[in-house]
Amino acid sequence: MVFTLASSKRRRKLSDEAERSRASALQRWAAWALVIIYNFVGIADIISTVIAIDAGAGVEANPFLNALMTHMGEGWIVAKLALQGLISFMVLWYPHWIVLGFFGAATAGNAWIVWNNFSIAGVL
Repeated sequence: MVFTLASSKRRRKLSDEAERSRASALQRWAAWALVIIYNFVGIADIISTVIAIDAGAGVEANPFLNALMTHMGEGWIVAKLALQGLISFMVLWYPHWIVLGFFGAATAGNAWIVWNNFSIAGVL
């Protein structure tokens, strides 16, 4: 979406910044580490959500995922995994420190949600 809205000059600058970020071994390593953690947390989120809902202890609070659950049945899991894959690709494509910082904070927030899901389901 950014590429369709930005000017060609801005797209070129963004592409150059992404290339410079990928050239740093430390940034690539950090991006891969965060993406791996993010995907483990994402899978734990799916598992904890299913357990909490099946236990009758909660409902999906995210309106987008709630709609997917309502209209796609178990297909919401595939949709969530596909979104995780897209986000992972985007972070690996542009591993700038600012992106990694926000991504790490979002992953930590999601980990807290997983902990909360397991807590309300009585697993923890």
